[in-house]
Amino acid sequence: MQLNFVLIRQLRTEKGWTQQHLADICAVSLRTIQRVEVQGIASLETSKALAAAFEVDRELLVGEVGLPVAEVAAKKPPPFWVLCVTFVAGTLFGAFLLSLLH
Repeated sequence: MQLNFVLIRQLRTEKGWTQQHLADICAVSLRTIQRVEVQGIASLETSKALAAAFEVDRELLVGEVGLPVAEVAAKKPPPFWVLCVTFVAGTLFGAFLLSLLH
């Protein structure tokens, strides 16, 4: 799986962690972290461990290489209330359409 290695390196250095410290947190080898930070190649399990270590959604680590942290942070999902309103509106609209069919 291809990860944004620039972002991963940036997140690690912002926390003041060494590669070895991140490897220990993720329960992977130092070589794995080195490979991720140079090539962006990681398994699904490693990407999940990195996301957990950085306390971010895994999807934020997958994507465009070189995307600044500010832009990645801007890609956060909508607030929960927006999802609820959208769900209710869709449900009501669906019920309305079904009533037209009967």
